[in-house]
Amino acid sequence: MTEYQDTIRDAVLDEANFVRATFSGRQRGKEMGWERLELRPVEVKGQRHLQFSFFDARQNIVKNYVGETAVTHLTTALNLPFRNFHIISQTETIQINLSKKGKPIINRKPTETPQPVQLGHDRAKNTILSEGEDIPFLKVMGVMRADGRIKANHRSKFQQINAFLKILAEIDEIAALPEPVRLIDFGCGNAYLTFAAYHYLVNILGKQAVVVGVDGQESLIARNQQRAQALGWDGLTFAQGLIIDYQADPPPNIVVALHACDTATDDTLAQGIRWQSQVIIAAPCCHHHLQVQLKERPSPPEFDAVLRYGLLHERLGDILTDAFRAAILRMNGYQVTVLQFISPDHTPKNLLLRAVKKGESASAELVETAVAEYTHLQQYWQVEPYLAQLLKSEPESSHQGA
Repeated sequence: MTEYQDTIRDAVLDEANFVRATFSGRQRGKEMGWERLELRPVEVKGQRHLQFSFFDARQNIVKNYVGETAVTHLTTALNLPFRNFHIISQTETIQINLSKKGKPIINRKPTETPQPVQLGHDRAKNTILSEGEDIPFLKVMGVMRADGRIKANHRSKFQQINAFLKILAEIDEIAALPEPVRLIDFGCGNAYLTFAAYHYLVNILGKQAVVVGVDGQESLIARNQQRAQALGWDGLTFAQGLIIDYQADPPPNIVVALHACDTATDDTLAQGIRWQSQVIIAAPCCHHHLQVQLKERPSPPEFDAVLRYGLLHERLGDILTDAFRAAILRMNGYQVTVLQFISPDHTPKNLLLRAVKKGESASAELVETAVAEYTHLQQYWQVEPYLAQLLKSEPESSHQGA
């Protein structure tokens, strides 16, 4: 085993101090059926076991092992091509990330508030943050009680935070970004997810980070800044202003806008594209701009049966708006994934666009296909998306930037 694997093995097998560990991400060029592995000690029939919880996109498989069998399975797990390792003990937090070339980057921090070793046999859940942890920012934000329990009226917000962090954790490129990692959250509002992003980058990935939350409401900016200062998070700041006017030097690696209304989403996407940010994440809210164009122009007769109904007309406008956005991102060299952000029980506006910048060689075919799809879609509906207007370029050349 390599030295970093020995470090992980020793920490996990330290029965007096080990709390939990998470393996995630996938090494470049290697295949693996699992997205994530969580390890923690549990007590079964009065005997300490090591619990392995393997997660893929649909399910998690939980196995408990004891003694030498646990050691054998741990060795097997360490040889899987995971890329990120996060280990919490009573004495320290260890974060290990493998570079693109497989070089381990190790960060070790003493534990400020030792967490108890919990041997309860509850099934693990596929979350980044767990109830019962000592998570200071959740306490400052009013989500978590002093004893680590989530407040009843904030459980949906806690789920939303975990859903967002899971999306970040699935982007392998983030772990390889140069430091400090720079992230801007546009339309941050109460900044639950801004604080969560900073916590993830700094306290989970062990990165140096500069995170800025931008919003138009002065009162929110002042309160968010006070909370960041109370946590001692010097790398997290807040600024008041309009998205499209915001200047960033140097440009951010990651641009985020979650539930930004109407064209605020397009403002965010335009900024991220112009900056050539490596990651752009947007959860659109309202879609009024294209809706107006659809009502003003003659619709294709094939859709008469759909567009005669106001609700279906609105839903179709939403879908077309986000399809155009995804195509324009692809035209600019981004690999785009369309996800369900959170359960529609929380909000019907639960779609999320996740865009990751690809290299020139990888994006050439992607761009060509996207240009053709965009052109066909635009000619069929005879509309001009607001994002295309912002970028001020023709479809055939918009992938070259504004």
